[in-house]
Parts: sequence; structure tokens; C-alpha cells
Amino acid sequence: MELTTTSGRARIEALCGAFPDVPRSIVVKADVLREGTRYTPDLEEAGANSFPHSLIWNPTHAWNPHEGPQLGQIVTIPWKFDLPDGTPVVIRFSARSPYEIRKSDGKWHLLRDGEIVEEVSFEPRANWIFGHTSSGALMASVFLSWSRESLLGCALRYCEYAKSGDQCVYCCLDANLKQYRQAGVEYDLAVKPVAAAETYRAAYEEVGRIREVAFTGGSLINTAKEWERYIALFSTLDRVRKDLAAESSFDACLTPPPNRDLIRELKAAGVDHIGPNMDCWEERLWPIIVPGKHKFVGRQAWIETLLACVEVFGKGNVYSVFVVGPETVAPGGFGEDWRRGIESWQRCFEWLLERGIIPSLSQWQVEVGSPWEAATPPPTEYFLEVARNLHRAFQSFGAYDYMWHAYYKSLAWSTDADFRRLVHGCTCPNCEGSRTAAA
Repeated sequence: MELTTTSGRARIEALCGAFPDVPRSIVVKADVLREGTRYTPDLEEAGANSFPHSLIWNPTHAWNPHEGPQLGQIVTIPWKFDLPDGTPVVIRFSARSPYEIRKSDGKWHLLRDGEIVEEVSFEPRANWIFGHTSSGALMASVFLSWSRESLLGCALRYCEYAKSGDQCVYCCLDANLKQYRQAGVEYDLAVKPVAAAETYRAAYEEVGRIREVAFTGGSLINTAKEWERYIALFSTLDRVRKDLAAESSFDACLTPPPNRDLIRELKAAGVDHIGPNMDCWEERLWPIIVPGKHKFVGRQAWIETLLACVEVFGKGNVYSVFVVGPETVAPGGFGEDWRRGIESWQRCFEWLLERGIIPSLSQWQVEVGSPWEAATPPPTEYFLEVARNLHRAFQSFGAYDYMWHAYYKSLAWSTDADFRRLVHGCTCPNCEGSRTAAA
């Protein structure tokens, strides 16, 4: 894997040259995810009319730019931006990033080191986010809108692993919650089923279609209690789905007990696809990268649950997300021997796909407030290599033919769906037809 050291547009052109079979939009997206985006006041203007991604400016963090909003102020920026071919890219702030978004002549542009890379756009928001539930909760605090047609809820806005300092090294869930509270923003620690159902109904009735409703969140040490919360949420949502005659997909990402009865209950509650997310593959790195999962559940139990989920939900309906990148900086990890890391991921993909489990990638973005907020991720070349290998594994195993295809607008932080629609050429409704992009 040859690394390039150029800057500006030349960096993108060099990456495209190194990966000639990867569309330019995927290359740009992977690089932006790795580098983050600098704050500009223009982003606040864009955020006023698109789906919001709120960020609290915390003066204790070194990335807080001096020219930004007043310290402690909440600013509303877009959750994502879209590249010309529709590829969605999530916005994460980094003061050190070479990327920024500026508006000129009525158009929005993504710039790298001051040079225009692409024209971008922002998906217009829906108005339901300003509505209130019957309990008075702002609907935007119940669901984050991935896009106009997909919703993400955080079922548990805290993680019990953090109490003992065992949270995953890339996670900032509890740190963000503390920041919101310090700014006077109150959230329910657990989403209430009625609030979720009312918000789902409001979103559906305004937009006319909600393709996905997904829940994720922190973990409870008592996994049975965690599952009870998810069962209550989805059973309530399912009643609304049936009442609306909607075709929304319900997806759950949660901590797994290898209990087939609970798995069947979750499916009966209306869940269509399930994702017990391992996050880390290498067994020897579990105590370092996902210490809480290692300490309170264990890798073997996680694998047993994935296999049990396939029995209940069927081949292609069970997935597991993996955070790519921390394995290269972890003590005892792969370091700069990136080839070994790539080979490790290849073994992961093959093992899961042989058993009908779909690996899903989340490109590591360094989060402020996470234990590893000062770490330096591997280069963009590494992320592109791993993602391209996953695409090739899907093709080799025929997984694209049987796996559930998430709506591509829902995956602003991953290139999985972009490879599926832009390289594989999927024509299913959730890929919105076959698309092409110049490499």
C-alpha cells in the first residue's frame, strides 16, 4: 500500500490514481471521514435548513477554534452533506482538518486546503423535528434523522461500561451526555416507547415514507434488561407501523445475550434486522479496544449470539458493525504494518460471510470526549483498502444477492452502501437505481 503525501486537490487525485477501480466520491468520502471538517460560519447557515447535528463547544478540548461560537454555545450544523452523485458524508468537526465547506455564488463547496474539491448539497429538513410528544419532549431529541426517510434513535443514552472506565476506546456517548447537561439541555436517559411511536408517526405522516427506523445506544451490564427495553420500544413502534400500513424496516443494534428466547421475542416485537456489533475482530485486542464488552460479555458469547440470531432472523438479516482503525494504534496492535491489519479484516469478512452474517464497517472518526480522542488514525489508503476488500468479499460470497440492503442515505459514516450502489451497480429501491461515477 503506497502512501501519498500531497495536499489539496492533488491529494484526492493521487488517491484516485492509487485506487482506480474506486469511484471518486468514495475516495473523497473516506478522506473526509478520516480528516473531519473544520468549523465555518457557513455551516450554521446550512444547518438552519437541513437536518441538524448539534455540537457542544467545550473549552477544555484543544480542537475548539478561537474564531468559533462563544464557548459553551450550542450550534446547529447539518448532520451530513451530499456529494454530486448523492453519496452522503457525515460532518464531524476537527480544527486540524484540511476540509471546510464554504458558500460562494449561491453554491456550497467542499474545499481541501483552500482548493475546491466538489460542489455539495444538503438534504432539506422535515418540520416534525420541531414537534413535541404528548409528554412534552422535542421530537428531535427522540430521533436523529439520518435523512428524510430514515430515523436513528439512541435507546440508552448512557453506557454502564463507563462507570468502571471500561467504555470502548472510540466512544464518546457518556462524554456528550455530560456536555449537553452542562449546557442545560435535558434528555431522557432512555427513550420512552410512546415518545418513539409518536415521533415515528409524525415523521411518516409528513414525509410520506420512512424506510428505516433503527435503535442503538449504550450497554447495560444486565443484558436481559437491555433487551427488555428494546422489545418494549419495537413492539410499540410495530403497532404504529401496522396502523399506517408502512413498509419501514426496523433494525436493532444491542448487546447480545446468547438467549434464543429473547431473540425470538425481539423478532416477534417487529424487528426485521439485528446487529449485535462486535466492533473489534482480533481477540487479543478486545481487552484494549472494547474492554467493557470483553469484561462483561466476552467475545465468544458475542459470536454465539450472532450464530443464534442467524437461526432466528435468517441468513443476510444479521449484521455486525466493526470499527476500522483502532487496531493499528492499539498497544500490541498492527502499528504501521497495515498489511497485517488488512489481512486480519479479510479473515473476519470470510468467517462471518461463511455463516450468513453480514460484516458492516464504520470508519473510525476520532471523537472528542472518547478515551482515544488524541489518537491518530491510519491513513485514508488503509480505510479504502479494507472497504474495497469487503466489497470484493461480498461479491465473492454472493452476499449482495441475499443480504438486506440498508438505505444508502442512512450510511453517511460508512462506504458500504456506496460500494454496493456505485461499484456493484445495485438497482434495488434502497440503492435508488444503478449509478455510475468516474474513478
